[in-house]
Amino acid sequence: MTLQSVDQAAETEVLLAAGAFGTALRESPVFVRLHEAGAALSVDDAAQEAVESFNQCRADLQIEIRLGTLDADQRAEIERLQSAMFGFPTVAEYLTAQAEFEEICRETAGIVSDEIGIDFAANCRAGGCCGG
Repeated sequence: MTLQSVDQAAETEVLLAAGAFGTALRESPVFVRLHEAGAALSVDDAAQEAVESFNQCRADLQIEIRLGTLDADQRAEIERLQSAMFGFPTVAEYLTAQAEFEEICRETAGIVSDEIGIDFAANCRAGGCCGG
């Protein structure tokens, strides 16, 4: 047995484990809830309009938000649009499902990080000289 064949066997084992994990995650109640919530939100035109209005307002005021120079009227408009958006059950359900799924992802990254001895999530991000 050569070193190359050991590396290939290890790579195959990792890929099989990743595939099994992906399948288990896709079938998990947390992912199913997120998928269903996303589907419901995507067909709720009024909720989509509220999300778009909120996002557009935030984009228009991005510089003021970053600099902390929002005036009272701008802050009130953002809060009004955010409240209107959160008033849609489909938005609230999607955000709750998304938060639960993100928690599972953080827990998973923590387990993998503990196993390999480095920050798994940080090393999966693109950037830097070698991150692509």
